[in-house]
Amino acid sequence: MSPTFSVIIGVDCSTTGSKAVAFTPDGSAIAESRRGFSRSTPYPGWQEQHPDDWWHATTQALSELVTTLGEQGAEPVALGLTHQRETFVCLDEHDQPVRPAILWLDTRARAQIDRLGSAEVHELSGKPPSTTPSLYKLAWVAEHEPEVIDRTALVLDVHGYLVRRLTGARATSWACADPLSLLDMRTFSWSPRLLAMAGLAEEQLPVLTAPGTVIGRVSKDAAEATGLPTDLPVVAGAGDGQCAGLGAAVLDQHHAYLNLGTGLTLGTHAADYVHSRAFRTLASPIAGAYTIEALLSSGVLSIAWVRDLLAASDGTPMPEDEFSALATSAAPGADGLLYLPYLTSAESPHWDAAARGCFIGMTDSHSRAEICRAVLEGLAYEERLTLELLEDATGQQVERLVVMGGASRSDALTQLLADVLERPIAISAEPETTALGAAMLAASAAGIDGVSDLTEIATRMSRVSAVREPDTAAHQRYRDTFAVYRDVYPALKPVFPRLSALRSRTTEE
Repeated sequence: MSPTFSVIIGVDCSTTGSKAVAFTPDGSAIAESRRGFSRSTPYPGWQEQHPDDWWHATTQALSELVTTLGEQGAEPVALGLTHQRETFVCLDEHDQPVRPAILWLDTRARAQIDRLGSAEVHELSGKPPSTTPSLYKLAWVAEHEPEVIDRTALVLDVHGYLVRRLTGARATSWACADPLSLLDMRTFSWSPRLLAMAGLAEEQLPVLTAPGTVIGRVSKDAAEATGLPTDLPVVAGAGDGQCAGLGAAVLDQHHAYLNLGTGLTLGTHAADYVHSRAFRTLASPIAGAYTIEALLSSGVLSIAWVRDLLAASDGTPMPEDEFSALATSAAPGADGLLYLPYLTSAESPHWDAAARGCFIGMTDSHSRAEICRAVLEGLAYEERLTLELLEDATGQQVERLVVMGGASRSDALTQLLADVLERPIAISAEPETTALGAAMLAASAAGIDGVSDLTEIATRMSRVSAVREPDTAAHQRYRDTFAVYRDVYPALKPVFPRLSALRSRTTEE
């Protein structure tokens, strides 16, 4: 066995599973483990999970990781947490779920959005009214399941739930809780106005702590379940998007991150509070600062959907390499075929729960190649739209983007993003950038190698593996196509509610 050395553990509990990754002080991942879990859709638009699945997946991933670290002679000195945002669970006085957890991509609360969403709510919470913030789903629960609120002793985000199970603390980070849209974003405290709209009292919410602080220590029971050392510091984290930005060392407004996951999140740093319908404003992992971020909920989901749509006769999805080969075989512009990537709804900048995905301009000359390329281009055009609006609202120019997430491995998508956005796209060297961001916070709290400054730690632990330079020869073609793309949603906006009504009627029948 090699001599003992120190590592920091980052845990990322996402929409599909929980992953535990061990990092050295220079940001190198030396071991990881993942356990998946499922979600359920009891009714159209509903998305739910059982919080026990988060805990079991996390303990199993940690147990395997700790075993591997023991074999390597590595000793964990701190653990940081990050999580799927907006997802929440209601617990009773015995810490048991009163109902299944409601996920961030759940769209059941449209009536509450229409009734409660306002400029005042946006200014307080930093979040334009949309299907994502938990506020409206909590209001739905209060209206449709009032007995749930009556029995609820504690409402927790995923981070807060894991903190509760790991340490016993009734606490969460304000950078994890703020996507619930129940905080006054100027003070990072619970807003009485927003809590009242959700039908909650402050006594039903956890204590808020700054990201990057020790929020608790691993309890004896949690140590037995995970193999972690008893009393290991657990460090308050931030949401997965903010942690991804930190993991990519996006520390100023001239750089942005683009997380290529189920949803696409494009964000940058802001020192002061600013709000706009072009984005949502979140608490930064850097305590006291802000992350401004645009969300496309049907990001890589769009790619997975079209691969399933073009599946082989036996139902096998189209392989990723075949999809990429088809997409790149078609000419830029996909021969006039456009794809609007709103499979679940439109988030920033439209915030339209009724919006849906569609292909525009299809003819009998289009093949599978144009369909595949149109999907990738649709994602890129949407990111260009949101990036331009973000720059207009902040008055700052983004000079370079760092991409991470599963789809950052796609040469086709990353090059297309560089060409459409007309700026360099750096690819994070660490695939688990979100877990890395959580580990950076833990490293800062632990003062690893005598360093506690988070900016210094982020710079040291983050690196890129490659940079895609934009192809200037394609710029005009993409500019012309983008000029059409940006007019598609406004033209279809009046139709979407009517389509939604038809779909609801079909479901009821």
